[in-house]
Formats: sequence, structure tokens, C-alpha cells
Amino acid sequence: MKKIIFLGFLLLSPLLSNQKHLILAEGNGWFPHMAKNLVANHERISKLPFSGFIMVGNRYTNLVMDNKRNLTYEYVWNEVKAMQGLYKKQKHNFLQVNILSPGDFWDVKAWQQVTHNFGVIAKVARDLGFKGIVFDDEAYNKSAKSMLNFKFPTINEVQANPKKYTEWEKKGAEHPWVDKNSYRNPHYTFKEHIEKITFHFKNIMQTMVKNYPNIEVLVYLGPSLSHVNSNKKHPIVVDLGRPRNHEFHGAIFLGLKQGLNNQASLHDMGESYKYRENKHFKNAYEWRKYGIAKDESNNKLNQNYQWSIPKSERATWSNEIKIGFMVSNKGQKSTVDGFTTLHKSTLNDIEQTLKKALNFSDKYVIYYSREQDWLLPNQKYPLPSTWMKMMQKVYKNKSNQ
Repeated sequence: MKKIIFLGFLLLSPLLSNQKHLILAEGNGWFPHMAKNLVANHERISKLPFSGFIMVGNRYTNLVMDNKRNLTYEYVWNEVKAMQGLYKKQKHNFLQVNILSPGDFWDVKAWQQVTHNFGVIAKVARDLGFKGIVFDDEAYNKSAKSMLNFKFPTINEVQANPKKYTEWEKKGAEHPWVDKNSYRNPHYTFKEHIEKITFHFKNIMQTMVKNYPNIEVLVYLGPSLSHVNSNKKHPIVVDLGRPRNHEFHGAIFLGLKQGLNNQASLHDMGESYKYRENKHFKNAYEWRKYGIAKDESNNKLNQNYQWSIPKSERATWSNEIKIGFMVSNKGQKSTVDGFTTLHKSTLNDIEQTLKKALNFSDKYVIYYSREQDWLLPNQKYPLPSTWMKMMQKVYKNKSNQ
């Protein structure tokens, strides 16, 4: 009998590993997806057609990367503890952490504090029964932008005093607006900054894995923003600025990858809401899963002023990195032909987009709703019944796309 059960498990396990999950992230302020609301309205929310939710909190989302905040388990736990095991069916839930700048990359004490804070959040996620954390690596203020953008000299500065700068600084020089909100420790090179950030986030992942070995980390934007070849063949990163505005995204993601320890899982969600066609998802998936780590994409890049994936990390990239997608109900304007979605965001458009995203994702698709009340009972933005029925249909068939 045990042999039959074991054989059945072996046959079923590939199917389980290929299951797709639809996660809700509501964009109508924080309160809808805070623990207080998710607990108070559990009976209604637990019937929604989603695999889980992204949860923000006053005691962690904007505090984890604050080097002046020594987060304790008890402090964070007291805000969220009522969520422990509450959602029996919707088990794919995540705590959200927003990127901030802890300060100088060579400030050992600051980064030890931030690493500790990430470890606390991992432990809280584990004890809640959550899958892990969502790391929102989009900068929402000047401080956060300095965590993502290296400060090169401007072209005018180089032209005015060329002898002052090294060759890599001259090659990296840009117009003033490119590095308006950026950071550099003047004692270190671009390459040394990349290496130091990678080191810090490797430590962060290792600390989280120590507290939660099977943690899943979903990174919203991911490394493609940093890679100068991301849009060479197909527009993969649309309207989010040039790679030279985002050099540190790649270093952050690479560090997280290096800390996986063959236990945790890392998901590149490639946040973009302008994909509508199969080819958009296909091209994005193939680049983020395979192309970005190919020798031909990296060998000719100059590591002295361009981020690239080290040769030692390329062979394991496609096995260790999971690819996801994000879909929003709100259309956006694009400067790239074929990617404006202002008139491609009807109910039917979003239904088809969700199906395509689920089809091409490795595991997760995040639905980012705006001006739609899925989680709140007061219905500031009433949700038409047609949208609920559409989402129920998509959710029911999510693993059959």
C-alpha cells in the first residue's frame, strides 16, 4: 500500500510543481492589505478568487531597510499575529518590504542592522505560514533612488576637466538628469560598489534562509533594468528609464541569488503592465530566464562601468531564477510602439492578459488592482460583478493555461 501511495506522489509531484498562483496586490493605499483589515474581513476575503495576498505593515514594510530601526520579532509579530494560519485555502501570502537606502555601502554597522531586520521578517513570515516576502525594489523617494543608481560624473564635468577623471569615469559619464538622484562613495570604483551591494544582499538572503529555509522571495522589478542589452532584440523593460539609472538593481538581485543555498527560491517578477500579446510575454520570459545570462549578452560589457552577470553565475541562472509577471487593470502610455495600453484595458483585455501571464510564468502572477475594491467592504471603488466573475474563471483555470 505504501508503495502505491509513494508512486502516486511521484506521479503527482511534477503537476504540483507546475501549479500557477494568482496573487492580489491592491493599490488603493495601505489599509486594504494590512493585517487589521485582512483579519476583520476574513470571511468575505477568503472567498475571493486568489491564491493569496501581499500584506503591508506599519512595523516592517518601510522599516526593514532603515538602519536606525532595530526590529524585534515581538514588535513585528504583535502587528500581524492574528493572521497566523487564518487563511486556510489562500496560502500563498507574502509580507512586503520596500527598498530604502541604509546609507553608505561600507557602513558595516548599518548593513548589519538591515540584515538583522530582514532575518526578523523571514522568521515572522515563517511563523505566520506565509510563503515569504515581496521585495519592492522600486524607488519612491530620493533616498531609495540613491540605493539604485551610481553617481558618475556628468559629460560637462568631464569635458571641463578631463584629466581629473579615469577612463571608466569618462566612459560612464552621462547628462546631469541621469544621475540626479544617485550615490557614490568617492573612495571606491563603480565595480567595487557593485561587488559590495552583491555582498550585502547575499548576506541578507543567507540570513533569511537561516530563519526560513524554504522562503520564497519575489522581487518586483528585478535585474533586467540594470542590463544594457535588455531591450536590444525586443522591448523587455518598457519606459522605466535607462539601465544607467538603475545599475544597482542587478547587483541586489545577484546577491539574493548567491544566498539561496539550494533551499530558498527567488522570483524575478519583471514588473511591467504593458504586455498584452503572447510575443510580449514570450520575449520577456526568454530574456529574463535565459538571454540575460548568456555569454553573448555579457562578455562584451565593461564591468568598470556596466553591470553584467559574472561568468560563475550564468550556468545556474535558469535553474535558480523563477520568472513571474504582473498585470494591472489600469492602462498606461508608452513611448515604445505597440506598448501603450490606455485603450487595451477592458475586462476582456485583462482577462486575456492574465491568461497569457499565467501561461508564461513559472509560478506566480501578481494582479495589481487600482480603483477596484477587492479587499474593503465599504466599496469606495465598487467592483462590478462582471470583474468578479472574470477573475473566478481565470483563477479556476490558472493551472491549465
